[in-house]
Amino acid sequence: MRRRDEPTPPAGLTRRRRRGLVVLGVAGALMLPLLGALLLRGGAAEARTQPSPSFARDVAPIIREKCAGCHRIGGIAPFPFRTAKDVASRAPLIESAVRDRRMPPWPPGPRSPSLVGQERRTLSARERNTLLRWIAAGARVDARSVGRPAPTSPKPRPGERVRRLTPPAAYVPRSVGGATDDYRCFLVDPKLAEDVFVTAARIEPGQTSLVHHVILFTVPPESVADATRLDAQAPGLGWGCFGGTGIPAPAGSGIGGSLDDAPWITAWAPGWGSDRFRDGTGIRLAAGSKVVMQVHYNLLNGRKPDRSSAVLTTVPASAGLDPIRTMLLPGPVELPCAKNESGPLCNRTAALFDLVRKYGQAAGIVPAGLLLLCGKDAASPPSGPVSFCDRRVSTPTTVHAVAGHMHLLGRSIRIELNPGTPRAKVLLDIPAWDFHWQAVYQLARPVTARPGDVVRVTCRHDATRRRLAEPAAARTPRYTLWGEGTTDEMCLGVLQVTRP
Repeated sequence: MRRRDEPTPPAGLTRRRRRGLVVLGVAGALMLPLLGALLLRGGAAEARTQPSPSFARDVAPIIREKCAGCHRIGGIAPFPFRTAKDVASRAPLIESAVRDRRMPPWPPGPRSPSLVGQERRTLSARERNTLLRWIAAGARVDARSVGRPAPTSPKPRPGERVRRLTPPAAYVPRSVGGATDDYRCFLVDPKLAEDVFVTAARIEPGQTSLVHHVILFTVPPESVADATRLDAQAPGLGWGCFGGTGIPAPAGSGIGGSLDDAPWITAWAPGWGSDRFRDGTGIRLAAGSKVVMQVHYNLLNGRKPDRSSAVLTTVPASAGLDPIRTMLLPGPVELPCAKNESGPLCNRTAALFDLVRKYGQAAGIVPAGLLLLCGKDAASPPSGPVSFCDRRVSTPTTVHAVAGHMHLLGRSIRIELNPGTPRAKVLLDIPAWDFHWQAVYQLARPVTARPGDVVRVTCRHDATRRRLAEPAAARTPRYTLWGEGTTDEMCLGVLQVTRP
């Protein structure tokens, strides 16, 4: 539309302008397909001239660093990547997993905060593109071997000393009372002549198909005699232990103290790797301390000799690091049998007595203790797939790292600070739990909690997952309670914290 004050062009000019616009429009309509064809032809030519990735030069380093740690003989992955042929034969599976971003796994969901190491554990856009282009070009190999992954033990820094902790001999797991799990504690000596800080720790499981988890516990000098006595009284190597070490807690610690300052150094479960604590922090060990290595063996996978070990790096206490403490956030598990399940152990009382039969009186006390700890009614325990527990912070606390732990029936887990308030903050959210992929996640930015703040762990379990368990012995329907056995369940948050 022409403005009223705009001069009227001559009629001939208006007609010429219109004809020009029509000609340009027709020319454009004719040229666009031709231009598009030229661009596509040029892109195709460029793609043809771009060389396909070399397995030896481009693909093997990715497989070696991002995949072979789990895809190895005895590893938690279903098949190994030892040779180039191993990889090429799995090309369709690799393509599917890479396109869907399922592998390598990164369990934390989008609600989780920024976490250290995600770029090292997952594939970059360039790495994904390299693998997909190699597969699209026919997955040809120009090498025989993938090569060995680089050592993952903590690399010592200037001033650090490496200490390897290994039991004196191999241990053959055994069952007691028909249990499918064996908990064995081994007393190992780091030979500490002075106070030190542990700055990094790594568990090196021996029989990875049998080792369900490993936890390193500190044994202060005043408790070494008790630990030595337990070791001497038990037949064979080490001693049987359920949950903790069985070593009496220091006088005055109480249950609250053992949860807010658990004597942990580190832990390993399938999927975990090297654990270097945040710069400026460490686990303090007094001179003369020893270490208990608790190994949980899952006997459903056999009974082979195992000699798992741990590698620590330490610095003298004079380094003045901030001491790291481990805060445990257990929640009750009260999961009835699924609607289509039935059997004698679907009765809660029967399931509770079964725990006692397998693991002793301490196992029977834990479910009621957790209900009381979390403010639930132990006489009429609330049951269902979702469980949560709140813990109130009593002193200023800085959270550096977070982990969650459940077993085979776990569906999701979340650990959060001040839920339901304007100051709510998610510390870790794993929306699709997979028992085989667990880790301790270090926060990119530490989070500070003030006295009165609340930390909550929320777990969702699914009894129908039992039908997928292997072997069939693990599928027995039961009212599932807190227990450390593979066929039992857990709801546990773990925080690595410092306090002033």
